[in-house]
Amino acid sequence: MSSYLPVYNKLFKCSDVYSTRPFKAGIEAAFDYSCALLRGEIKPSETLEARHLRGTHTPSLVIYTGFSLLLHDSIIETFIQQQITGWESFSVTLYGKKDELIPNYSGISNTGRCNPVDYYRSEIVIKEHPGVIRFHQCFKGTYFKDDVWDGTDLFMDNADKRGYTLDQYVSERVKNIFDNNKIKNLEFTNLTETETDVMLIPKERRPEHLK
Repeated sequence: MSSYLPVYNKLFKCSDVYSTRPFKAGIEAAFDYSCALLRGEIKPSETLEARHLRGTHTPSLVIYTGFSLLLHDSIIETFIQQQITGWESFSVTLYGKKDELIPNYSGISNTGRCNPVDYYRSEIVIKEHPGVIRFHQCFKGTYFKDDVWDGTDLFMDNADKRGYTLDQYVSERVKNIFDNNKIKNLEFTNLTETETDVMLIPKERRPEHLK
Protein backbone atom coordinates (compact mmCIF):
# COMPACT_ATOMS: atom_id res chain seq x y z
CA MET A 1 0.00 0.00 0.00
CA SER A 2 1.41 3.38 -0.99
CA SER A 3 1.50 5.72 1.98
CA TYR A 4 0.63 9.42 2.25
CA LEU A 5 1.05 11.49 5.40
CA PRO A 6 -2.44 12.10 6.83
CA VAL A 7 -3.40 15.71 7.46
CA TYR A 8 -5.78 14.83 10.28
CA ASN A 9 -7.62 18.14 10.38
CA LYS A 10 -8.64 17.59 6.76
CA LEU A 11 -9.97 14.04 7.30
CA PHE A 12 -13.33 13.14 8.82
CA LYS A 13 -15.19 10.26 10.40
CA CYS A 14 -18.50 9.72 8.61
CA SER A 15 -21.39 8.41 10.71
CA ASP A 16 -25.15 8.41 11.20
CA VAL A 17 -26.76 11.48 12.78
CA TYR A 18 -28.71 9.22 15.17
CA SER A 19 -32.04 10.82 14.35
CA THR A 20 -35.27 8.95 13.61
CA ARG A 21 -36.38 11.51 11.03
CA PRO A 22 -34.12 10.83 7.97
CA PHE A 23 -34.93 8.06 5.50
CA LYS A 24 -32.84 5.06 6.51
CA ALA A 25 -32.62 1.81 4.57
CA GLY A 26 -31.18 -1.65 5.17
CA ILE A 27 -29.50 -3.90 2.64
CA GLU A 28 -30.95 -7.39 2.88
CA ALA A 29 -27.80 -9.38 3.60
CA ALA A 30 -26.18 -11.23 6.49
CA PHE A 31 -23.91 -9.33 8.91
CA ASP A 32 -20.63 -10.88 7.70
CA TYR A 33 -21.57 -10.30 4.07
CA SER A 34 -22.54 -6.69 4.80
CA CYS A 35 -19.19 -6.09 6.52
CA ALA A 36 -17.24 -7.56 3.60
CA LEU A 37 -19.34 -5.57 1.14
CA LEU A 38 -18.76 -2.32 3.04
CA ARG A 39 -15.01 -2.96 3.03
CA GLY A 40 -14.87 -3.85 -0.66
CA GLU A 41 -13.71 -7.39 0.06
CA ILE A 42 -16.49 -8.86 -2.09
CA LYS A 43 -18.36 -7.63 -5.14
CA PRO A 44 -21.97 -8.79 -5.57
CA SER A 45 -22.66 -10.91 -8.63
CA GLU A 46 -26.28 -9.77 -8.69
CA THR A 47 -28.40 -6.78 -7.69
CA LEU A 48 -29.05 -6.51 -3.95
CA GLU A 49 -32.30 -5.32 -2.38
CA ALA A 50 -32.43 -2.41 0.06
CA ARG A 51 -35.60 -1.45 1.93
CA HIS A 52 -36.83 1.47 4.01
CA LEU A 53 -36.27 0.89 7.73
CA ARG A 54 -37.41 4.11 9.36
CA GLY A 55 -37.87 7.82 8.88
CA THR A 56 -39.48 10.00 6.27
CA HIS A 57 -40.86 8.87 2.90
CA THR A 58 -38.36 10.95 0.92
CA PRO A 59 -34.74 9.76 0.77
CA SER A 60 -31.73 12.03 0.80
CA LEU A 61 -29.24 11.87 -2.06
CA VAL A 62 -27.12 9.84 0.37
CA ILE A 63 -28.75 7.09 2.46
CA TYR A 64 -27.24 5.55 5.59
CA THR A 65 -27.76 1.78 5.97
CA GLY A 66 -25.56 0.98 8.95
CA PHE A 67 -23.04 -0.49 6.52
CA SER A 68 -22.56 0.66 2.91
CA LEU A 69 -23.90 4.07 1.93
CA LEU A 70 -26.42 4.32 -0.90
CA LEU A 71 -25.73 7.18 -3.30
CA HIS A 72 -28.00 8.81 -5.87
CA ASP A 73 -26.72 8.78 -9.44
CA SER A 74 -26.09 12.54 -9.23
CA ILE A 75 -23.61 12.02 -6.36
CA ILE A 76 -21.98 9.11 -8.18
CA GLU A 77 -21.54 11.35 -11.24
CA THR A 78 -19.97 14.06 -9.08
CA PHE A 79 -17.57 11.51 -7.59
CA ILE A 80 -16.53 10.49 -11.11
CA GLN A 81 -16.19 14.07 -12.34
CA GLN A 82 -14.08 15.11 -9.35
CA GLN A 83 -12.03 11.89 -9.47
CA ILE A 84 -12.92 10.82 -5.94
CA THR A 85 -10.93 7.72 -5.00
CA GLY A 86 -11.35 4.76 -2.63
CA TRP A 87 -14.77 3.44 -3.67
CA GLU A 88 -16.58 1.02 -5.95
CA SER A 89 -20.30 0.98 -6.69
CA PHE A 90 -22.63 -2.01 -6.72
CA SER A 91 -26.18 -2.38 -7.97
CA VAL A 92 -29.16 -2.12 -5.59
CA THR A 93 -32.92 -2.11 -5.94
CA LEU A 94 -34.27 0.35 -3.37
CA TYR A 95 -37.80 0.13 -1.96
CA GLY A 96 -39.51 2.95 -0.07
CA LYS A 97 -41.79 3.20 2.93
CA LYS A 98 -44.79 1.82 1.02
CA ASP A 99 -42.69 -0.77 -0.79
CA GLU A 100 -42.54 1.45 -3.87
CA LEU A 101 -39.52 1.27 -6.16
CA ILE A 102 -37.10 4.20 -5.78
CA PRO A 103 -34.80 4.39 -8.83
CA ASN A 104 -31.32 5.79 -9.44
CA TYR A 105 -29.44 4.62 -6.33
CA SER A 106 -26.32 2.47 -6.00
CA GLY A 107 -24.42 1.13 -3.03
CA ILE A 108 -20.74 1.88 -2.51
CA SER A 109 -17.91 -0.12 -0.99
CA ASN A 110 -14.92 1.54 0.69
CA THR A 111 -11.73 0.28 -0.93
CA GLY A 112 -9.30 2.85 0.51
CA ARG A 113 -7.26 1.87 3.57
CA CYS A 114 -5.36 3.28 6.53
CA ASN A 115 -3.54 1.58 9.39
CA PRO A 116 -5.52 0.62 12.52
CA VAL A 117 -6.28 3.41 15.00
CA ASP A 118 -3.46 4.08 17.47
CA TYR A 119 -5.25 4.85 20.74
CA TYR A 120 -1.92 5.55 22.47
CA ARG A 121 -1.80 8.85 20.56
CA SER A 122 -5.27 10.03 21.56
CA GLU A 123 -5.84 12.48 24.39
CA ILE A 124 -7.89 11.23 27.35
CA VAL A 125 -10.79 13.54 28.25
CA ILE A 126 -13.42 13.21 30.96
CA LYS A 127 -17.04 13.54 29.84
CA GLU A 128 -20.21 13.81 31.91
CA HIS A 129 -23.22 11.69 30.99
CA PRO A 130 -26.20 13.96 30.16
CA GLY A 131 -28.76 14.12 32.95
CA VAL A 132 -26.83 11.98 35.46
CA ILE A 133 -23.95 12.53 37.84
CA ARG A 134 -21.61 10.11 36.13
CA PHE A 135 -18.37 10.60 34.27
CA HIS A 136 -16.54 8.51 31.71
CA GLN A 137 -13.21 8.60 29.92
CA CYS A 138 -13.02 9.24 26.19
CA PHE A 139 -10.28 9.01 23.61
CA LYS A 140 -10.14 12.37 21.84
CA GLY A 141 -8.68 12.30 18.35
CA THR A 142 -8.28 9.50 15.81
CA TYR A 143 -4.77 8.78 14.56
CA PHE A 144 -3.46 5.90 12.45
CA LYS A 145 -0.55 3.70 13.50
CA ASP A 146 2.66 5.02 11.97
CA ASP A 147 0.57 7.62 10.07
CA VAL A 148 -0.09 5.11 7.27
CA TRP A 149 -2.91 6.02 4.85
CA ASP A 150 -3.17 5.27 1.14
CA GLY A 151 -4.29 8.80 0.22
CA THR A 152 -7.80 7.84 -0.93
CA ASP A 153 -10.94 9.92 -0.35
CA LEU A 154 -13.06 7.11 1.16
CA PHE A 155 -11.25 4.63 3.37
CA MET A 156 -11.33 2.28 6.36
CA ASP A 157 -8.73 0.69 8.61
CA ASN A 158 -6.67 -2.34 7.68
CA ALA A 159 -7.21 -5.36 9.87
CA ASP A 160 -4.55 -6.28 12.40
CA LYS A 161 -4.34 -9.34 14.66
CA ARG A 162 -7.23 -7.93 16.70
CA GLY A 163 -9.48 -7.47 13.66
CA TYR A 164 -10.87 -4.20 12.35
CA THR A 165 -13.55 -1.60 13.02
CA LEU A 166 -16.42 -0.60 10.73
CA ASP A 167 -15.62 3.12 10.98
CA GLN A 168 -15.75 4.99 7.69
CA TYR A 169 -13.46 7.93 6.94
CA VAL A 170 -13.62 10.55 4.20
CA SER A 171 -11.46 13.37 2.89
CA GLU A 172 -12.39 17.02 2.95
CA ARG A 173 -13.23 16.72 -0.76
CA VAL A 174 -15.99 14.19 -0.05
CA LYS A 175 -17.33 16.23 2.88
CA ASN A 176 -17.49 19.29 0.60
CA ILE A 177 -19.47 17.37 -2.02
CA PHE A 178 -21.99 16.24 0.60
CA ASP A 179 -22.16 19.72 2.13
CA ASN A 180 -22.73 21.32 -1.28
CA ASN A 181 -25.61 18.90 -1.85
CA LYS A 182 -27.07 19.76 1.58
CA ILE A 183 -26.73 16.24 2.97
CA LYS A 184 -28.05 16.50 6.55
CA ASN A 185 -28.45 12.83 7.54
CA LEU A 186 -24.73 12.18 7.99
CA GLU A 187 -22.33 13.56 10.58
CA PHE A 188 -18.74 14.46 9.73
CA THR A 189 -16.36 14.77 12.67
CA ASN A 190 -12.84 16.03 12.15
CA LEU A 191 -10.40 13.31 13.16
CA THR A 192 -8.73 15.65 15.65
CA GLU A 193 -12.09 16.15 17.39
CA THR A 194 -13.58 12.63 17.54
CA GLU A 195 -14.51 11.35 21.00
CA THR A 196 -14.80 7.62 21.70
CA ASP A 197 -15.82 6.16 25.04
CA VAL A 198 -12.87 4.15 26.35
CA MET A 199 -15.22 1.36 27.47
CA LEU A 200 -16.44 0.87 23.89
CA ILE A 201 -12.94 -0.15 22.78
CA PRO A 202 -11.90 -3.79 23.42
CA LYS A 203 -9.33 -4.04 26.19
CA GLU A 204 -6.66 -5.44 23.88
CA ARG A 205 -6.83 -2.24 21.78
CA ARG A 206 -6.42 0.15 24.73
CA PRO A 207 -3.18 1.49 26.22
CA GLU A 208 -2.00 -0.61 29.18
CA HIS A 209 -3.07 1.90 31.86
CA LEU A 210 -6.67 1.85 30.56
CA LYS A 211 -7.20 -1.92 30.45
